[in-house]
Amino acid sequence: MNPPVTLPAARPTPSIQLVPAKTGLTLIWPDGLQSFYHYAWLRDCCDCDLCGNSYSSKRYLQPADVPLDSLPETACFDSEGYLQIAWKEEDHVSRFDSDWLRRYSYHDGIREQRFHRPVTWDAQIVENLPSVEYRYASTSDQGRLELYRKLRDFGFVVVTSGPPRDNGYQRVAQLVGTIAESAYGQVFDLTPQSKITTLGNTMLPVPPHTDEAYRHNPPGINILHCVRPAETAGESVLVDGFRLGEQLRRDQPEVFELLCRQPQPFHRIDPENHLHQQTRAPVFVLDELSEIVGFRFHTRSAAPLDVPSDRFLKIYSGNRALSQMMLSPEYQARFRLEAGDAVLFDNHRVMHARLGFHDRKRKLRICNVSREQFHENLRLTANKLGYPDEARQILAAGVCG
Repeated sequence: MNPPVTLPAARPTPSIQLVPAKTGLTLIWPDGLQSFYHYAWLRDCCDCDLCGNSYSSKRYLQPADVPLDSLPETACFDSEGYLQIAWKEEDHVSRFDSDWLRRYSYHDGIREQRFHRPVTWDAQIVENLPSVEYRYASTSDQGRLELYRKLRDFGFVVVTSGPPRDNGYQRVAQLVGTIAESAYGQVFDLTPQSKITTLGNTMLPVPPHTDEAYRHNPPGINILHCVRPAETAGESVLVDGFRLGEQLRRDQPEVFELLCRQPQPFHRIDPENHLHQQTRAPVFVLDELSEIVGFRFHTRSAAPLDVPSDRFLKIYSGNRALSQMMLSPEYQARFRLEAGDAVLFDNHRVMHARLGFHDRKRKLRICNVSREQFHENLRLTANKLGYPDEARQILAAGVCG
């Protein structure tokens, strides 16, 4: 057991009190919040020239170098207001900016505030559809940030009045990131005139689904761009998978828990297009606070359910409940895309679908960019416009979380 730690009185500061303890320090902030920092945490976070820094990956200090019972010889605020710690049994001094310490405080109350929480929705969202005009988003940082915020909060955003040309999808995708590959290449045409025989290339209704659930890492942010709408009908449909999860957790908590833990099989086998992809993954992914951060569900690519026999009925009842909800108009946001419009949606959260139609000239194009690029561009833009706390938010990790 370590001996009690006796530290010299901290240099008086006009705003922050320092209270030493056996295993760490407590800082009492001007607003009364108390943040505790373990000595080992402080030693590990030293970013002096000798220890290096993690921002650039030029990090020289290793966890193996830091004793769990690290202790300070002295700890006080210096004349510049930095917390300065001289370490026992080391010829080493660490300095920490108080704003940095507040920012990275791992006090439970502060930690929870750093997690972004999405806004879940049902069919009523069409009364105030999250949308941004293309010109505004493409010509101003503020317009771009508005697009990012709506995509982050609601899981989708409609971009209106964009370029209606065949390559218009590229211009819209550039607002978020670089176009990535999918199972069918970088862009896929959704039109009855296509030679590729998928349900999306018929005039039949397409039920809600997340794309390519059979991949370990499905596409991230999907961009569905309208080149030519059907003369009538053919409306786009979105369903919030997080909202379905909330409902299932309330109605069948034990079943919901199983869908978070038990992987299910998904596959796509198409020899004609040289496809044979499969994975096993749970329907929902939770973060450390038990909030939903990822969702995948594709009934048309679900393989025969391969789960422990004693779990089959409960898991299937969960799948059945989700299927009933996703097909219910109560949960479906239905809207029409005109030529040049596009909808961007988080494929790790939002299901997409469409109603049937009778116009063979209807044409939409779909592509995707990575969620990592979207999140990075959101952070960079938020920082640029003076929203550093927003840039540091912990965002939903998705189905790969």
